[in-house]
Amino acid sequence: MKKINTVLLGMILISFFNASGQDETDAFRYSQLVPTGTARFSSLAGSMGGFGADFSCLSSNPAGIGVYKRNEFTISPSLYYAKTTSTYNTSDAYDWKYNFNLGNLGAVFVMPIAKKWFVQFGTGLNRLNNYNNRYIIKGINQGYFDNTTTSITDYFAQISNGAADSNLIGLSDWAYQNYIIDPDTNSPIANQYISHIAGLNVNQRKNMSSTGSANEYIFSGGANYNDVVYIGATLGIPFFSYTNSYTYTETLHDSLNTQTLFRSLSSRHTLSSKGTGINLKLGVLYQPFKFLRFGAAFHTPTFYNNIREYYSFEYETIWEEKTYDDYTYDGKFDYTLTTPYRVLGDIGFIFGKYAFINVHYNFTDYSSMQLFSRYYDFEGENEKIREYYQAVHNIGISGELNLSPVSLRLGYMYSSNPYQAAADNDGSYHLITGGIGLRTNHFFTDFAYVHRFFYDKSVFYDTPNSSIIDSKITNQHFILTFGIKI
Repeated sequence: MKKINTVLLGMILISFFNASGQDETDAFRYSQLVPTGTARFSSLAGSMGGFGADFSCLSSNPAGIGVYKRNEFTISPSLYYAKTTSTYNTSDAYDWKYNFNLGNLGAVFVMPIAKKWFVQFGTGLNRLNNYNNRYIIKGINQGYFDNTTTSITDYFAQISNGAADSNLIGLSDWAYQNYIIDPDTNSPIANQYISHIAGLNVNQRKNMSSTGSANEYIFSGGANYNDVVYIGATLGIPFFSYTNSYTYTETLHDSLNTQTLFRSLSSRHTLSSKGTGINLKLGVLYQPFKFLRFGAAFHTPTFYNNIREYYSFEYETIWEEKTYDDYTYDGKFDYTLTTPYRVLGDIGFIFGKYAFINVHYNFTDYSSMQLFSRYYDFEGENEKIREYYQAVHNIGISGELNLSPVSLRLGYMYSSNPYQAAADNDGSYHLITGGIGLRTNHFFTDFAYVHRFFYDKSVFYDTPNSSIIDSKITNQHFILTFGIKI
């Protein structure tokens, strides 16, 4: 068995993992917003910027605060359910996860200052995204079907090509020291490698679990002039926490195979990340007629000045009657992220006190995301952001019917694909929502149901013959808001 100094291995693994742990997928995860907020806002699929007078509007079009005429306090407990069904080489697997959380907690204060003027102030918390999920992917490698066997060990060989064995670093060196890859003696090109288990069938499996959320503290102010012009601004302090852990295993499909002593390989990864940022939102509403209201808002990019990640990696290889080099490494890394700016527009049709219909539009250009660190040059990752991501158009429509004291609500939102053709993926999604509300002069309660579904493509590892993993992700939200008006 080849040996290597443990200290040297730790040093080269640090350099490898710092360079590859943060990438364009992290930037997208922390930039994408799928707000929960209040039950009323959620039951209308977030399409109510033209109507306002809801606390979650302060994170959408802050001019909605200007519609308030009375002080208000709200709290919104929520139940979240996520289910992922994955297909890999004709094998299906699914898993699910529940999460209890707080969608909203806030207060708005109203002060009439003149005959035709009202001024409002609001502060509190809105939820911007939920990262809780769990899934299983499993199946036999591609070679079982067409004799082009693929394995994560092929990936180790691929990233090692071109380097002499004495110059291998990171995963390449670990794989070489553990007999996972060998020099390719049949290649006419120098310093080429081949998987030690090339041509063998393996059972492949990945178990993943993630937790966390993105939220935003908000400090908002607004004004209303004669129920014609409404203005508002929100200072947002978004923050997130995210933890992802997964185990990937490959087990020899035929345990009686005598061509190799290899039995299994496992890789266990854990990532924990936290960040806090700042942004500004500006909005205006204009109501030229009693039945019509226009809204527009602009969100500056969010500047996450210090995202801190903690990560650990553990690799293990089991051969017949022996286990080699169980290796664990823990580390941390700091970097900054600038998310895209956003432009929002709404048209609200108001039918007296009986109903309203709102049409919503949201523009976000994910190709403008930017990663930066004093410790690492993100040039390659930022180039991939420009290559793989594009502008997204969110279009929504919603309506509320007031059957006082009960209100009925429906909403729909479509978000276009954030990926360019080079990414070969479709991240578009649909939101279908509904809800009911009960309101008295001083108290109200609302209930919302949110159904979100989308599809995703991925691979276990990046090799030419890697099979595509097709996944359908379904998220469901059940939100209950309690509110008091004074």
